[in-house]
Amino acid sequence: MDLNNKAKLVDFLSVWSGLASKDMKAKAEAMVRDYDDGKVEDVVPLMLLAKAMAIEIWPIRFALNRFFEEEGALIELDKVEKSVRKSTAHLIERFRINSGCKSLSEMLGHDDFDMSFRDEERSEIEQVRHHIREDYWKAHAKNLSKLVEEGKELMETFQDKMESLRLIAEGLPVLLQEELYAKVNRFEDQCFYKGQTLSSEILDQELAYYKEQEALPIE
Repeated sequence: MDLNNKAKLVDFLSVWSGLASKDMKAKAEAMVRDYDDGKVEDVVPLMLLAKAMAIEIWPIRFALNRFFEEEGALIELDKVEKSVRKSTAHLIERFRINSGCKSLSEMLGHDDFDMSFRDEERSEIEQVRHHIREDYWKAHAKNLSKLVEEGKELMETFQDKMESLRLIAEGLPVLLQEELYAKVNRFEDQCFYKGQTLSSEILDQELAYYKEQEALPIE
């Protein structure tokens, strides 16, 4: 996500504030109102709030992803099929049968998905899915508490590794420093804003590689 684009930051706040705590949601809604009223001139407050909210809600997004990819897969598929238009529901059912997909996440990531659905149908599925997940969280938060705690631990570990990479970058030659900062920004975008779970093994490999580079004499 372009963190210098105020419209994209406001959109993120609007879309995801439903998973935020009461206080964070109030801050997000106030910021969106101020933006709509033309009162937000500086992008920095938007960036800071979006990042804070992204970090806060990530464990919830992680919990919902895990639940609906595993034991809740059929629940989500059923709810989405019942909530979209009949024509879209028919396409989903046909695609499920032909592809053998057992979850909506698997279906959305399938190689043939984009060819099988029009833009408006894909957008409809994504929007309905988002609202279904938000509603499910509000109704079943306690049932997802263990997954949320797991998500919090993963987020803490991820942030620690990003901080370690930043500290390493400070001691690197300019080109390597720029390369590493770009990677950190990409990792944070994938995690914070896209809600992805990054491989701990890959991050450890990055740490090991740049520690080696940091130890090399600068010519």
